Amino acid sequence: MSRMRCRGAQPILAIAYLLLCQPSAGAGLAPQPETPKVDVCASSITDRQPSRPKVTIADLYFEGDLGMPPADADQVASALEQRTYSGEPDEVVDEVLERVRRAWQDHGYFKVQVHGAGKMLTSSPANDRVAITVQVEADQQYRLEDIRFNNNKEVTNVKALRSLFPIKDGEVFDRSEISKGIDNLRSAYGQLGHLNFTSIPNTQINEERQTISLLVDVDEGRKFFVSSLKTLGLEDADLNDSLLKPGDVYDKRLVDLLFEKYKPSSLQDASHDSRINEQIDEKAGMVAITFDFRPCPLQQ
Repeated sequence: MSRMRCRGAQPILAIAYLLLCQPSAGAGLAPQPETPKVDVCASSITDRQPSRPKVTIADLYFEGDLGMPPADADQVASALEQRTYSGEPDEVVDEVLERVRRAWQDHGYFKVQVHGAGKMLTSSPANDRVAITVQVEADQQYRLEDIRFNNNKEVTNVKALRSLFPIKDGEVFDRSEISKGIDNLRSAYGQLGHLNFTSIPNTQINEERQTISLLVDVDEGRKFFVSSLKTLGLEDADLNDSLLKPGDVYDKRLVDLLFEKYKPSSLQDASHDSRINEQIDEKAGMVAITFDFRPCPLQQ
């Protein structure tokens, strides 16, 4: 049994230009993760919800065919032990097992199988301490063969699409890097008006070469345009400025920038999702956008 102990890009700002105007593109346009924002008006509702018990992972053991070097497995254990968990112990065990599976997939073990069980060490109303033993069967480690695209009708610049995935051909197949690429792809098409864009990554495994090819099936959906821009709770704002105007192609990035430009200081921590209302006319391909700058819209 192997005991693992604890040890401790630039944002996408002009993807539409990159995709449509550039003959080629560089690598890795993964956006930096945003700090979660909480609407102050929702805090009172959240505060009334009963708190769930905290669960601490006191010990984490890996058994079986780990595949990866012990130092890498040790880092996985460290990251999982340092996280904050809440809920029933059985739920936390399931969450940890899923995170272990994803961690191994991030190291190229695409077919990894994980099983495990937890043991309660101590329990109190505020905190449960558990030990978890995880059985890992890593199987083969795979590398990325290539990434191809299907049904990309508006954006035919394959090099530009490929550059949105921060992983190079020949590198260890990393599930999280593929996920970042899919997110970047959705963001890029969102800047081109494709509000309903979806993509499905299909894997094709070559066991002889121990490689995985990725075929991304694209559904661009229709292009949407802005029908109107309005505000609630802000009298003097003229939203028909140079950033975005009625008649323009809908651009999610510009909508968010417009919100940031006009929001009052009292709403500094307000989330975009709770303050931007978009009425979508699927048939006409139009979006009516309303920015809600009232102190507490749910109470008005």
